[in-house]
Amino acid sequence: MRYIYLVILLSGTLQAQLSSKETMGSAEKKSIELATQAIELFKKNDLKKSTELLFEAKEIAETTRNYELTAKIYGSIAHQYIQLKLNDKAKEYLQKAITEVNKLPENDTKITLKGLSYLDLGNIFFDEKKYEAANSNYKRSLKQFQLLSRPEPSVYHYRRSLYNIGRSFSFMKKNDSAEFYLNKALAVKDLKNRELKLYIYNALAQVYSDRGFTQRAVDSLKVALLDPQLQDAELKTEIYNNLAKNYRLQGNYKEYFAYNEKYINATESVKEKELSAINTAINAEQKDFRSVISRADQNYRRILSISAVLAIIFIGAIIYLILKRKREIKAFELMTSKLTALPSETTEKKIPSQPKDKTDYIPSPVETEILSRLEKFEASDKYINPKLNIANLAVQLATNTSYLSDVINKYKGKNFNTYINGLRIRYICDKIYNNPDYQKYKISYLAEECGFTSHSAFTTVFKNTTGISPSIFLREAAKKRTAN
Repeated sequence: MRYIYLVILLSGTLQAQLSSKETMGSAEKKSIELATQAIELFKKNDLKKSTELLFEAKEIAETTRNYELTAKIYGSIAHQYIQLKLNDKAKEYLQKAITEVNKLPENDTKITLKGLSYLDLGNIFFDEKKYEAANSNYKRSLKQFQLLSRPEPSVYHYRRSLYNIGRSFSFMKKNDSAEFYLNKALAVKDLKNRELKLYIYNALAQVYSDRGFTQRAVDSLKVALLDPQLQDAELKTEIYNNLAKNYRLQGNYKEYFAYNEKYINATESVKEKELSAINTAINAEQKDFRSVISRADQNYRRILSISAVLAIIFIGAIIYLILKRKREIKAFELMTSKLTALPSETTEKKIPSQPKDKTDYIPSPVETEILSRLEKFEASDKYINPKLNIANLAVQLATNTSYLSDVINKYKGKNFNTYINGLRIRYICDKIYNNPDYQKYKISYLAEECGFTSHSAFTTVFKNTTGISPSIFLREAAKKRTAN
């Protein structure tokens, strides 16, 4: 879960501070108002505007001597960076927050902020897949919240610590401990932050799935998905993905395809918002940087150093673009070489040296017949039918889905969906490469032409198969045609 720890705490105390206007300077009030707006925008998944306002609040807070306010805003920015998976910047701002926290007197506020710092440190380690270190920091945060003289205002953070401990245990494959802490978190009553229980259901579903209880996992995920409190786009994306995985394990391909499609579409939406927020954060950082330079423009050596850094970045960017271009050309040439090769050179017949036990029961003559029919199927272009699935293909080949799935896995080295998608991508690449008219078509039309029901799914599969996007392949094909 990616929810606001420091920002949620900020929300509770900001309103109280706003009510004490006579004891507060105008700069503090303005900083608090901006941070409060940032909180509301974050809850609405507007990461771009939320990040922008937090940096404005930071600039103003830094002109005051309100260590608590500055610490909370630094911590909130650190959490935004964690949300965007920019862990180095998150650590930088988290360290700034800790420095401000250490200036505070010993009281519940200081204890709470320390606990929140451990939570975010745990999140950084979790993102880096250092689950034991994450688990250790989450336990430290739990101990801090247990020290509070008035625990009620921080019940969310206490519950969040339990959830994080359970989730990290899950990724450590310690499912007994994971389930214990997750159920403990579920039992904590918190009427103000109800969305947290949806993250707990999602984590419990992973534990159930790991144990082979796929229906319990599906039930937990459905409870979370149908809850009106579900607002977080990233959580919804995770739930779609987990539902698709569990339905696939159950062999329910209809539901698997439906939720996998939702997952792909949701992933693109989340990434777009994150990229927009990253750009906002970078622009805000650059604004701070320019401010420093303007105050130090008498220092020639600093300006010279900055110019050198920018030159290195510029040169690095050029080198990166050149290498990227070479990789794209190489990927294009590799794909087109497959298109122009003899069929015998491109037909995949992967025969493992040690066949899996699950295919031992298929009689050899049956395997041979299925392979022969698959070759005819590949030559027929029937795979571009968007309604094609393993069940109706098995009927076409006069076999059953189990035999067909195992033969494809054994001899093609792929599952059914990857195998069919590979044929579709090869088909459309051949059309683009050999038929100039196809180089003028929109990507959405190309997707439909080769059997995909959505532009986004086609783009994702195309890039995974060829190493480049459809637009780059179209560009290179057009250049090749012009050169010839």
